[in-house]
Amino acid sequence: MQTADKISPNREFPPSVHAYCRSSALCVSFAIDRGEKPTVVLEFAEKGHGSSYNWPEKLSFQLNQGELAELCAFLRKPWTSHKWVHQSHPAAKALVIRHQAPNILFEISAGKRHVIVPVIPRDQYFIRNLLMSRLIEIQPSLPLAAHHESLDQLSHALARK
Repeated sequence: MQTADKISPNREFPPSVHAYCRSSALCVSFAIDRGEKPTVVLEFAEKGHGSSYNWPEKLSFQLNQGELAELCAFLRKPWTSHKWVHQSHPAAKALVIRHQAPNILFEISAGKRHVIVPVIPRDQYFIRNLLMSRLIEIQPSLPLAAHHESLDQLSHALARK
């Protein structure tokens, strides 16, 4: 008799968190950048036919380590909004996050495509924790309290911009 382990091969997936709404979805997952440094990627999918999301046509936005810290700071202590722009071929991509209490709107624009995902507080919790775990992985020798203090200072500085 075969066990489930022998029937299905083990599949390795990076840690990720999904947030869904009626018209779109967001996936935040661990990634490695071109310099082999740990970071995260945000993937946006629009609702497809039926009840599925069109992940094959997703829009992706990979954060560098500084942007990862900024996003984590925003989710800890949100201010009005924050924006990142990446110049890429053929068109620039823009990621905007807005605080619209109690939700955080994650919005990506690339060329003529535009996707918005309102993320509810419960999903914000899981995204924030995923980002924190990645930041801790990047700087493991830094005590957790120092991570929190640093993120709070970053949030305060960026909110005043």
